[in-house]
Amino acid sequence: MSSNGSNPEPSNGHVGDDENTSEIQGESPITNGKRFPYVAAVAVDIGGSFCKLAYWRPPSPPNLPEYIIKEFEDGEPKLPLRPDPSLKVHLSSNGLEGNLRFLKFPSNRTAEFINFLTETSLHQQYGPGKTGIVMATGGGSYKYASLVKEKLGVTFLQKDEMKCLIRGLNFMLLHVEDEAFTYGWKDQQQNFISRAKQQENDPSYPFPYLLVNIGSGVSILKVENEENFERVSGSSIGGGTFWGLCKLLTDISSFDEVKEMSQKGDNANVDLLVGDIYGCDYDSLGLKADVIASSFGKVATKKEDSDYKQADLVRSLLFMLSNNIAQIGYLNAKLNGVKRIYFSGGFLQENPYVWGRFSYSVDFWSKGEMQAMFLRHNSYLGAVGALLAEGNTPPPL
Repeated sequence: MSSNGSNPEPSNGHVGDDENTSEIQGESPITNGKRFPYVAAVAVDIGGSFCKLAYWRPPSPPNLPEYIIKEFEDGEPKLPLRPDPSLKVHLSSNGLEGNLRFLKFPSNRTAEFINFLTETSLHQQYGPGKTGIVMATGGGSYKYASLVKEKLGVTFLQKDEMKCLIRGLNFMLLHVEDEAFTYGWKDQQQNFISRAKQQENDPSYPFPYLLVNIGSGVSILKVENEENFERVSGSSIGGGTFWGLCKLLTDISSFDEVKEMSQKGDNANVDLLVGDIYGCDYDSLGLKADVIASSFGKVATKKEDSDYKQADLVRSLLFMLSNNIAQIGYLNAKLNGVKRIYFSGGFLQENPYVWGRFSYSVDFWSKGEMQAMFLRHNSYLGAVGALLAEGNTPPPL
């Protein structure tokens, strides 16, 4: 899901088959007494990079294309994506019980996936009329609307992207145990946050909070409660900036190469560190020798034949973007009197190394008073929000 990187006036809003499941218990899909009567069979969020689906497991488990299912060749896993961990949902008063599933695939294969549905009629498994109208969000919900109508006879009902994002996140934070987690930048361990314990200690949990959503740019949203949020800031320096600079400075062609290089490189070969300037820690300012004083600063003073590699450049870029976005997030949290900061977006997806950099940066700038928090179903918040959007027809589960 892409984000607008500009800084306009704040806008107000209201709002697989594996067994790794969490259970949502409740009499209906509710949050603090508010019912969600609109629970659809399937919803879609089509962003610039990936198409994400949230859907109830159909009566007959489907055989999905190779670009979704993770296949194995000679005992080694291939790169194509697999369905993400499902959620086991029990919503007794509405008679809903089943498994909420998630899958994603590259957006440039959306037309191919539509043809797959045309050939298999998979979308008709839910029964007549249950997928005639599908809630959709993201820019692709407009781009592919006519093709979906032509091929599948399905009408996309477009829903506001940010409202879906917040609705989905609120639902997850309020109902899913261990949805949020922190990441230790020292021990490199994922630490899940117990929703039940948080609500026991603080009845207002998770509100208020700040969401830093990193797409092509960055949008920063302050969420007061289930009904109200506003965009308080943003930045044009986001995931698109990182990827664009990587392509300009290196010959890499995929994000998997980026992830590999960012872990192998040494940013000290290109970044000017505090130790490079002072020869030691700057104790009076609390700056360690390995703190970055100037991103890419060392390149400016080196000879053309200096010994640095593409991986060093990628690592430096990652540090520069992560430190910048985390600092902006922390400053906005402080400015708005909010102590909880969640980071989301494709830039963070399945990338522990990036989690570590954001965790370090928030810890550094807040002097240990705040923690960066991340989300297990990070990619699917918009799709879940669309699944719960007004106008849906409940599926027969």
